[in-house]
Amino acid sequence: MANYDTDYDLAILGGGMSSRLAACTAAQKGARVALIAPTWQINDAIRLTLQALCSGNLTTELRVSWASLRDWVHYQCEHPVLSPAVLGSQGIDVILESANFEPELRLRLKNRYLKASRYLLTDGYGLPKSMAGLLPHQLIQLETIPHRIAVIGSGAAALEWAYALSRHSMVTLVLLEQSVLPLADRDIQRLVEAQLRCLGIEIVFSSHGSAMGANQLEISKIDVDLQLVVSPSYDWKTLALENVGIALAESSIPVNRYLQTCCPQLYVSGGSLGGENRTELTQQETTIALKNVLFGRRHVMHYEQAFYSIGLLSSIGCWGVTEHQAGVCYGHGVRIFQASCLPETAENVAQTNFCKLITLGQRIVGVHLVGKDASTLIVAFANRPCLQTLDQWITTSFKPGTLQDAVYQAVEQWQCSRWREGQWRRDWAENWFNFRRSMSM
Repeated sequence: MANYDTDYDLAILGGGMSSRLAACTAAQKGARVALIAPTWQINDAIRLTLQALCSGNLTTELRVSWASLRDWVHYQCEHPVLSPAVLGSQGIDVILESANFEPELRLRLKNRYLKASRYLLTDGYGLPKSMAGLLPHQLIQLETIPHRIAVIGSGAAALEWAYALSRHSMVTLVLLEQSVLPLADRDIQRLVEAQLRCLGIEIVFSSHGSAMGANQLEISKIDVDLQLVVSPSYDWKTLALENVGIALAESSIPVNRYLQTCCPQLYVSGGSLGGENRTELTQQETTIALKNVLFGRRHVMHYEQAFYSIGLLSSIGCWGVTEHQAGVCYGHGVRIFQASCLPETAENVAQTNFCKLITLGQRIVGVHLVGKDASTLIVAFANRPCLQTLDQWITTSFKPGTLQDAVYQAVEQWQCSRWREGQWRRDWAENWFNFRRSMSM
């Protein structure tokens, strides 16, 4: 590196919870950290509004209940988790304004310049570009919740907003792709689509690749009171990355397997990488990127062992590769074991419990769950992805019809099909005696 004085060891460009946690971790390790978060309040508003919609029950007294949810969200936004004051007490310089890169790897703020030895761009940096329709953080500003809402977007985030709003309104989900979850396992896609339709959500698959195109064509044919646009990621193009040698792609920033861009001082995690923008994935990427950016290590992000969850009526938990990916990567050695069961008590006919195990010999390469506690179970499995972890679930007591019951059935299928030590000797001996008896006849 050239000889120059640096203001910070690390500058994090973000604003979501992953950004704040990364700043805390870096500061605790002794680094001087700046957190540049121009959309701090908006990130909180989006997260808390979705949480309120999923937890609130608006079956009666709709107007009053919506007002109470709005008050709760406003209060929580005024008292945020890991507030700027809390981060500042840890020595983190929180900057609530936008920035853009200039040559020589420095950031230009409103009234000053900032320079750091390393930079990390993660979740929640900038707002999506303005487009027709309301953005999620603006929903809580409404006096009443509309009766008919069109949710426009793609991926898991659009599904979660459609599910949350379906508890209070009639929802039409306009997807900007030709499948519900293009990156998920096909059985998960099928179950999710069935679940959404059973909840009364109308699904429209757009043939256009932008929310604006979908808004002008599909939405014009749908009788709704409100259009809610759920962007798959935040806008990072205002950072002027071309000034540090990064060519702007249409929807993602290219990185190597260490999450490092072509500019060696800049690392990226979260939605700017493209793909499914999930909080758990961002946290996994940020953990790897932080180790590399602070200490120059070469930790690799292994997406074949990544996990994420989706909060729906029957929640989704996914770890590892899908059945299609396993077939492409490993060929004919892949074996699939799956089981499903219906809960004894359910709020809706769409609720189901499902487990799919994707195995390669003695190794598990993919686990896909649907049902209550799927998001919790997939985290537990991801920390120790082996049969022993699954055994812990099936040896403890569980009720019939639960997700644990489906896991038990899938594991039992796998165990019955696995090669057992000593079995080949018994089979060989049995075949030998059968052959000898046949010869003596």
